[in-house]
Amino acid sequence: MDKHSLWKQHIQNNKLLLSDYKTIITMKKILYLFPLLLTGCASIYIPPMASAPLFDEKGETQIELSASTNSLSLNAACAFSEKFGVMIDGSSSYGNYSEYNDLFNKKGDIHPTSVTDPIEQGIYNHNYAEVGFARFDMLNHSVLKLETFVGGGYGRAKDCYEGSYESYKNSYGTAFAQVNFGAKLTNFSAGASTRLSSSFHDYEWNYSTPDLKRNDFVMFHVEPMLFVRAGGKHLKVVTKLGLSFPIKTESFNDLASLVPSAETNTTQAHISLGIHYTF
Repeated sequence: MDKHSLWKQHIQNNKLLLSDYKTIITMKKILYLFPLLLTGCASIYIPPMASAPLFDEKGETQIELSASTNSLSLNAACAFSEKFGVMIDGSSSYGNYSEYNDLFNKKGDIHPTSVTDPIEQGIYNHNYAEVGFARFDMLNHSVLKLETFVGGGYGRAKDCYEGSYESYKNSYGTAFAQVNFGAKLTNFSAGASTRLSSSFHDYEWNYSTPDLKRNDFVMFHVEPMLFVRAGGKHLKVVTKLGLSFPIKTESFNDLASLVPSAETNTTQAHISLGIHYTF
């Protein structure tokens, strides 16, 4: 092989190495950003893993316990008549039990006045509960199910720097309408849910001046979800993927202009795994 051919091969090898390096860097960035998308850091709002019972008949009762990328959740649903049912859901973030606010990493906020180690900062917690009423079996089909829910809930979030000083606290009420559609068999169920909700926030940020300390604002949310349940007739394993797209109003933008973005995060995606039991 002559010098010219050797030089061309050398250049080609370097291009391949550069391409591989760029691919590795891109993958690292994606892997780094993916947990942040799932966790939303110390979120002022964490969307619930919506109930999707796909009721069949009066008297059907279901419970579900799951762990997601940010919270533990307990769901219960019951069909109290031939066409109507009720559900009660609750969730509590991991920050209520330890210094971890999700399954990937510790709290990742940056102090608004100085850049410190984001891994070692304080404690975040979030609690939420809701109730909803359902109209189910709208297709009158043995396998395909369509049901709707309307309801409301209440949530609270709090974040502390260095485990003691409270940087913000936020309480909010929600109102929602939800549609569930799916296929339900004895040992397998799968489907999708879409929820439209509004949240009404009472927010307090302790680093601001007294005139800016309390802020009320409203947000709207579009929240699709996919779910799969598989197992026995009564006990199944369930997994869900939920997304949340916030629609930020002028009242929220007024708040966001006053405080760091880390103090107004909302969780935009989460995944859960749990057990589902039908009585």
